[in-house]
Amino acid sequence: MPPFTLRQLEYFRAVAETGTFSGAATRMFVSQSAIASAIGDLESALGVQLCTRKRSSGIGLTPSGVQFLEKARALLRQADDVTHAAHHGDGLLAGAINIGCYATLAATVLPALLDEFSAQHPQSQLNFVDGTMEELMPLLEQGRLDFVITYRISLQLGLQQMALYDTAVHALLPANHPLAHAPTVSLHDLADDPLILLNIPPSGRHTLDMLASANIRPLVRHTTTNFELARSLVGRGLGYCLLVQKPEIDLTYEGLPVVAKPISPEFSREQVVLVWPDGMELSARARICAEFARATLGRAQPPR
Repeated sequence: MPPFTLRQLEYFRAVAETGTFSGAATRMFVSQSAIASAIGDLESALGVQLCTRKRSSGIGLTPSGVQFLEKARALLRQADDVTHAAHHGDGLLAGAINIGCYATLAATVLPALLDEFSAQHPQSQLNFVDGTMEELMPLLEQGRLDFVITYRISLQLGLQQMALYDTAVHALLPANHPLAHAPTVSLHDLADDPLILLNIPPSGRHTLDMLASANIRPLVRHTTTNFELARSLVGRGLGYCLLVQKPEIDLTYEGLPVVAKPISPEFSREQVVLVWPDGMELSARARICAEFARATLGRAQPPR
């Protein structure tokens, strides 16, 4: 038998993710002394120091602790799968699945996934966090997210990927733009127009790099991290915007019309992917949800 318990592993994971005994105690609904005692017993059983304890900076992990945390998370996921299989041998899928989603994708990806997956698996509980990749990656690495849905643009190393669907950058123009009725637009035809830059990392940098590769130095008039604000500024005629995500409705929040135009020659074809850390197996629930996303999300996207 292993010299530790699953409860000790849960407490250790909570300490690693919160950075303090008090934070772990709050998360696990136990006393701080119970957390400290469990970690001490775990270190004694393993014969290694897992944590560094400093009043000024809280709890840190030793190199052994960092390595053990990855193994502990894997064991806890496997234990969760075993428990789920024992309790739901009837084939029903139950329990929580925690999803991260890149901010500009969230409005068109998450509603369909949450609604349709929950309808098929009513005992499951889908939770989500939307944000930039800088915000989502630490949560994924800490095991607080099962997977993240994002673009393949500038993904860091150490991630497994599942392709969901392909998409392409388009130009968003005000309805009264001279090219509004053209079947396609060239970026060089827009080079003298002001650009509304949607700058949610890494998309802003990617847009500027792609324009530079086409020998275009854009006239950036406004920069925003708000997808709908970018569309509204275009609707007001303040510039054009280069976007990947294409809503069903060609109206801004103010009710002003905008038009999405394919770029010719094609500017940048992107792929929406589902990612999780290398060396980590998705839980049975997360794997079923990921496969469901791959089978259904592409169909839910508006035609291009």
